[in-house]
Amino acid sequence: MLPYLHILVRVEDDGSLHALGAFTTKEKQLAYQKASGLADNQVRFDFYNGPFEEEIKVIYAGHRRWNMDRFQLGGYFKSEGEAWTWVTQEGYVSVLRIDTSYEEERILEKEALERYAKLQKRWRLASYEDLIAREGAEKARANIVLRFYEDALESFKPKSQRDIRALYALVILILAMPIAVFFFLSSAPEYGEDMESVNWLPEYASMVSFYRSSQVQVYEFKVSASNFKRWAESQGMVVRRLAGKEILSRYKAYIPTDLSESGNPAKTDGNFSPEDFSVWQNAISISLSEGLIAESDAGAYALYDPQTGKAYFEHLIGF
Repeated sequence: MLPYLHILVRVEDDGSLHALGAFTTKEKQLAYQKASGLADNQVRFDFYNGPFEEEIKVIYAGHRRWNMDRFQLGGYFKSEGEAWTWVTQEGYVSVLRIDTSYEEERILEKEALERYAKLQKRWRLASYEDLIAREGAEKARANIVLRFYEDALESFKPKSQRDIRALYALVILILAMPIAVFFFLSSAPEYGEDMESVNWLPEYASMVSFYRSSQVQVYEFKVSASNFKRWAESQGMVVRRLAGKEILSRYKAYIPTDLSESGNPAKTDGNFSPEDFSVWQNAISISLSEGLIAESDAGAYALYDPQTGKAYFEHLIGF
């Protein structure tokens, strides 16, 4: 059993995050990065917690459009359906093959694009150039490679009664789309920065900054040590002293970048310097070696920094 997978994520020039691959060891992840020519300040590293079976072949990364042309990396999933359900109409899904090499990935992408060009002429699909103009190069390639990998392009052409029934189901799905859009808008994420108080935290919590959605609950607030322990225990969490360094995401890793000046690393001559990247990483995550930690059976974590008197909470649901 694999306890977790190492994820390599490319940081685009506009601050977008694009997952590139999933690896069983750090060494394989670094080998892919070296072959791709990506510098350390052009990538970030992530984990997808298991356990996973040793023979796992692929996982999916869900991206969704955020802040106009930027894409936010929303999470990792074991099935394509689960990923598409989360990313909504404006998102897309990347296939992350386990322990793939950079050379293998380029070969697969080349085959996918060649196959799409043939099918585009046969079935009058949108041209690759039109897809790039409409969706951007990364999204267009991700969608084509995904369909190639799942062998879904062949299903575009009805060949049997079963395929025709599938088309009927698609029509019904399209008719139901307005309901789905309404549901999505009614369950959109909420976020805020330096709020004096919120109705879902006790009155002794102040200066609250947060990002809350159906899958991500990340927030921080000012509170005394005794009240932090009181609040954490009321949430069913077990509180103890930190025995080593712990890292949690901050709300700035999720909110739209124009809400906070720390949303993206600064660029120098078109590139991120190591110092700027370090400052950015510190802005979107908290690392503590001293203080308190609280954990729940549901996978929620909270840290308390006695130096600043702040509590940090993170719960990634279904990740």
